[in-house]
Amino acid sequence: MATNTAPVQPPAREYRAQVSHTVRRSVSFSDSTFVMPASIPAGALITSTQVLVATAFSAGAALTVGSAPGGNDIVAAADSAVTAAGVKRPDTATLKGPLAADTTLYGTITGGPAAGQAVVVFHYVPNNDA
Repeated sequence: MATNTAPVQPPAREYRAQVSHTVRRSVSFSDSTFVMPASIPAGALITSTQVLVATAFSAGAALTVGSAPGGNDIVAAADSAVTAAGVKRPDTATLKGPLAADTTLYGTITGGPAAGQAVVVFHYVPNNDA
């Protein structure tokens, strides 16, 4: 085990049982940047992503999620389509396969929207076969 290594913040969420895990966060037009409330643990597979847009965001708005601030390797703007209400299921993430390290998910809302509400949900399975 490495020493003197700062833990990932927020901490990774992993239950030892063989169950699917989720991490979710509500966002609104006023959240220009946000961090998901839990990181996804090393070795986990992201099995699906959902963006549930309850109130459409103003024209020109975009929502992205990445493994680095401002990134879009998890959810690209075209996949989230937050200017229309409904459930979006982004599936073109460039971050594929088991995660190499505990991964914090960073979100960005651009375009200066004046309205909009959504819930972002990630479903994942940790590597806890042992």
